[in-house]
Amino acid sequence: MELASSGVRVNVVTPGPVATPSSDDLRKSFTDEMGLSADAFVQQVPLGRVGTTDDVAEVVALLASDRGKWLTGVNYRVDGGQTAR
Repeated sequence: MELASSGVRVNVVTPGPVATPSSDDLRKSFTDEMGLSADAFVQQVPLGRVGTTDDVAEVVALLASDRGKWLTGVNYRVDGGQTAR
C-alpha cells in the first residue's frame, strides 16, 4: 500500500498443487508418507484436479497486464479452492 501512490502495484500469487515433473515426485513422496493415494489427494482439491502451470500463468499474466492495473495489495491463491475452506 505504501507504493500504490507511486503507481507501483504489489501482488502475490500463491499456487496450490501444480503438476510439474519435480512437484509430481514431491507430491508422491508426501502422499506415500501420509498414507494417501493420489486420488485421495486430488479429492481434497475442491475443483477436483491438480493445477497446471498454465493455470498459474493466467493469473500472473492478468496481474502483469493493463487489465490488472487496478489490482494491488492482494495474495491471489491459485489452488483450486483449497484455501476457501
